Amino acid sequence: MKPDITIIVPIYNVEKYVAKCMDSLLRQTYKNFEVWAIDDGSPDNSKKIVEQYVKKDSRFRSILKENGGYGSVLEYGIQNINTKYFLVCDPDDWLEDTALEDLHNLAETNNLDIIVGDKYNIYTEKNSKKYVKSFQPLLKIRPRTVYHKREEIQRFAFGEVSPHAKLYKTKVAKNIEFPHKVSYTDTILYIMSIANASRVAYLNKPLANYLIDRPGNTMTAQTEAKIRNTIIIWNSMYKQLTTRFKVNDISSLIYFLYLEVKIILKTESKLPSKNYKDKSSEKVLKIVKTLQLYKNILSKYVNNKIPPYDTNSIIGRIFFKGFMNSKLYRQFVKMYIKIERKSNN
Repeated sequence: MKPDITIIVPIYNVEKYVAKCMDSLLRQTYKNFEVWAIDDGSPDNSKKIVEQYVKKDSRFRSILKENGGYGSVLEYGIQNINTKYFLVCDPDDWLEDTALEDLHNLAETNNLDIIVGDKYNIYTEKNSKKYVKSFQPLLKIRPRTVYHKREEIQRFAFGEVSPHAKLYKTKVAKNIEFPHKVSYTDTILYIMSIANASRVAYLNKPLANYLIDRPGNTMTAQTEAKIRNTIIIWNSMYKQLTTRFKVNDISSLIYFLYLEVKIILKTESKLPSKNYKDKSSEKVLKIVKTLQLYKNILSKYVNNKIPPYDTNSIIGRIFFKGFMNSKLYRQFVKMYIKIERKSNN
């Protein structure tokens, strides 16, 4: 029987974790899948461990490629798989036993392009886990409800963007471009797939386990590299969205890009004070300047309680006006970072 789902497992320096991930795939109650363990030039013994599973189970494949970063793995996998669906499982994480069965059943029953499940955050130092829901109540996303209107689908962008417990119909991701040797490219996968999707749904069940505190986890590293990488990701999403879609058709995603800029600035606030003449800061200012083109679109989210919306605070609206001012935005960017830096202390 031809596999219905491909599980893409990016492999790089995960010899301590990958066996637990692979074991969770072997335990899946849904059996009609294949595993593509794509080794991105990993220098450790990860590939030897993967090979043990390849010998054990014909559904497992080990694919070796030159190092190109997480995005190059996603690009290679998505462009070459032939299954109806795919799921990305990072090798330091693992799936609940019924994850594929639960996601596949909902997808097939409702002809879905994307299904988003919940996850557990795993904290090894505390030996604990936390149930993390993918969407906050203000988004008004109901479990097991099929959303097919453009505005409703794009509301999914404002939940958890990581690949955990997300099943994609392969066709919605085939044309996505991924920067190489850059972190956080899974954000591009999720946002661009949402832009391409016609039917989506949410399954309120924890189906993945996210090892959140392992050394080197890019989601918890507050570094200058994170800022540089996030800027690259932002520019890639902006280019793909605005060249492939009419702006009025992606208004919610333009607002997502606005919130991403605020995240970049908050990350900047956690670093030592700078003089804002460095390349990264100039690139952030350029992004803010670009967003001024969409002031009218953004204002409806900032000034009105239209899901998704920001905290809608007075301070938030003041800074929005400052960011959108072509003469004052530089000062407001500096002020925003300064205030965030004080709140961190």
